[in-house]
Amino acid sequence: MRTSIIQAFAVALLGCVIAFTHNAVSVNGINPFRRIGDVPVLGVEEWGTEDGLHFLTLEEVRSSLASGAMLIDSRTEDEYAEGHIPDAINLDYFEMGKYLDRVLPAISSDRGIIIYCTGLDCDDSEMLARELYLLGFRNLFCFRGGLEEWENSGLPVETGSESAGYGESG
Repeated sequence: MRTSIIQAFAVALLGCVIAFTHNAVSVNGINPFRRIGDVPVLGVEEWGTEDGLHFLTLEEVRSSLASGAMLIDSRTEDEYAEGHIPDAINLDYFEMGKYLDRVLPAISSDRGIIIYCTGLDCDDSEMLARELYLLGFRNLFCFRGGLEEWENSGLPVETGSESAGYGESG
């Protein structure tokens, strides 16, 4: 019985070592020390006075885009290709590490960064905004209505992945 317990412990320990090693070398590895919950979420009255994440309505998104803000689609590459808001850069939240080195140079906090996903039931845009905040980006906004609200308002949608913002997929 004692030998079985020791063997089980050794197998569990080896499994943990393999898992942590894989996580450490994976482009989409999880940093266990990041604290995305610490990113402040701000109300309208705090805009311009505080640093954090803001949520925008459709009209605020349209106004911000007209003023030069940039747009990031946090959905998968396939979803992006099926339809996205014109001029949006694709940065799949769950594959962030795969495209980050190509997308980061294309984005700038100076212009304002609006991040969206599918709609109200999708929180990928908020999670991506929190990750970008931890990477040092500021002037971040989330459009919770996402592509669903955009389309339902009769606004234009592009298809294809030509303007994904990072060149060829890879």
